[in-house]
Amino acid sequence: MSLEILLSVWAVALVLSLTAIAVIIRPLFVVLVEICGSRERARFWTVYSGVLTLMAPLLMVSTPGLLDAVAASGSAGAILQRSVFFACGGIIFALLVMGRAVWRSISRSNSIPALPESTEPAS
Repeated sequence: MSLEILLSVWAVALVLSLTAIAVIIRPLFVVLVEICGSRERARFWTVYSGVLTLMAPLLMVSTPGLLDAVAASGSAGAILQRSVFFACGGIIFALLVMGRAVWRSISRSNSIPALPESTEPAS
């Protein structure tokens, strides 16, 4: 595959990844603050999720040999279609991993009984 094709495939993956990150980042941070208990921990996991969402599509479209047959045909439409398909597959994979982790955290925290509020003054 030529360098020009590879760069354009990466550009498509980056645009799709950054769009997904822009849409999900704020609501994810709000949920993670609640789950993690602090803004610092939530910020770490939000950035971690963003990196995962950015890297998964790049990894998918960079898989050796994956787009070679399409690139050999020389059809720009086929290359674009295939790269969007694999980039979206990477984004969906990343979102599924994050969604499962958040869901498990929420269901675990809901199954733990809340501790009663302390009536003693803080020392």
